[in-house]
Amino acid sequence: MEVNPQIFGQLERFCAYQERCEQDVRKKLSSVPCSQEQRDAVVEALKEQGFLDEGRFVDAFVRGKLREQWGKLKIRMALVAKRIDSSLIDARLQEIDEEAYSQSLEELVGKWRRMHVSDARNKPKLIRFLLSRGFTMEEIRKVTNDK
Repeated sequence: MEVNPQIFGQLERFCAYQERCEQDVRKKLSSVPCSQEQRDAVVEALKEQGFLDEGRFVDAFVRGKLREQWGKLKIRMALVAKRIDSSLIDARLQEIDEEAYSQSLEELVGKWRRMHVSDARNKPKLIRFLLSRGFTMEEIRKVTNDK
């Protein structure tokens, strides 16, 4: 199928601006009046030309979310919601530097404690906050010194 150059150019710029996953591109394409075959052809052309790469997207996404101090669980769920292959997600999450990840969690706990009065009633709030950020109970226990 022949790719519409106008649609391709629009999506080429969309993908060049920042890393995108296939779902983002298909969502953008849903607003364009064209057939499903044309949409598929545009997506394939973007992949062939190197504008669309799921691996690059996952790398950029994970780096960005780690800077925002997200935990692995929240990152995983966000990528699953974008319909990224679970084997790709697992591979990228395995590459995370554990020391930097733990340090980020400790910094987040320190920041939270500075903002809240320290008393026994706040510990469950801290735990809920960290769980909402995507950290596991095991990781939280290590940092908050619970056994």
